[in-house]
Amino acid sequence: MLTSFLIAVSIWGTDPNIVFAENRASWQQSAISIESELPSPAQGPPAIVQASSRVFSEPFVARAQTVNDDLQDRFCDTGIGCALEDPKVQHLIAEINPFVPLNFPVLKNYFDPYGWQMLTGSTGPQDYRLGWSTFNEISVLPATQAFGTTGNMKIVEWNSNAKYSGLIRPGVLFDGTFWFNARWWDGPGGINLPAQVDQISSDLLLGFFNDGPWSAQLAFHPQLVETYEAKIDKNAFNFDGRAIVTYTASPKWKLVGGVAIWDRVNTLVIPHVGAIWTPNNRWEIRALFPTSRISYFMGNWRNADFWVYSQYQYGAEAYQAVIADPRTSDRIQITDQRLTAGVRWDSGRYTFFAEAGYVFDRRAIFAGSTPNFNLGDSAILSVGVRY
Repeated sequence: MLTSFLIAVSIWGTDPNIVFAENRASWQQSAISIESELPSPAQGPPAIVQASSRVFSEPFVARAQTVNDDLQDRFCDTGIGCALEDPKVQHLIAEINPFVPLNFPVLKNYFDPYGWQMLTGSTGPQDYRLGWSTFNEISVLPATQAFGTTGNMKIVEWNSNAKYSGLIRPGVLFDGTFWFNARWWDGPGGINLPAQVDQISSDLLLGFFNDGPWSAQLAFHPQLVETYEAKIDKNAFNFDGRAIVTYTASPKWKLVGGVAIWDRVNTLVIPHVGAIWTPNNRWEIRALFPTSRISYFMGNWRNADFWVYSQYQYGAEAYQAVIADPRTSDRIQITDQRLTAGVRWDSGRYTFFAEAGYVFDRRAIFAGSTPNFNLGDSAILSVGVRY
């Protein structure tokens, strides 16, 4: 319902003359210096300079798609009223509120091979977005038979985060992503798993880049993965990390190499390797592990760029689990592989997507004495929004 509401509001409140000019998104084709003050509504749009005149390692501000509202009224009497008058506070509120017109900063020469940037679109490769952004996704995996125990198991997943990206110094990026994920488990019959487990975590990333072909990222991802049915103990923590290097060999080719450590019931060493090929302005092929994607740019629809894509993903999660009778804290690791196809609608500030697909090779193992089990193959349906 939230996704449908956001889609309706964004379409209803959009002025196509602002968003697109000559079939180009204005948030992609024009830029102003990030050092300049953001304009007030009375000042009109900022002065435009050519992006090509900027040093690529410097950020610039891109115009996002806007939705009209009445949040331009200002007030100041005492206390909180005066605090809300502060331009920094107002800008922070505008970044978090998806219905406020906003100029957001981007980086020209930094690319995350596992991130949201697309290398195709109405104006070519997307730039890396700075500032605040949020993400919400819900997925449903219908009940399938369990093997090694009795009954069936249904899973509902909710993933959400709030992310801040900014420059520490020229050529050094900081990303702080604060996750809250939940899993609702129904079944299986032979093991009394908790009905809900949560992941609360912070992904802390340093990105390194320059005006040349190389970029890199180092990240640390501590996680609290607990159930409300038990006290927090050693089974309720995961500590992940990764290091990835990207080399731009040509305008059409990027090569990726790196490794991640996933702290689960078993410590998993996951290669992050492969290549990204963009043969033309329609196709983007990410032949990567653990996530691959083939995307085709369909064009502009409803004042936004529109893609269809297929995706492969290998995943492994671990949570604290309390097994009843006797109530003993244990740790469960669930792994699977997913093949999905989807659509993506991207207006610059807003991104909506929907996916459907197939989940297979589903295994659940425990750190303690709880018997392991497998799950049958399943369908999956996901919808989400990023802004």
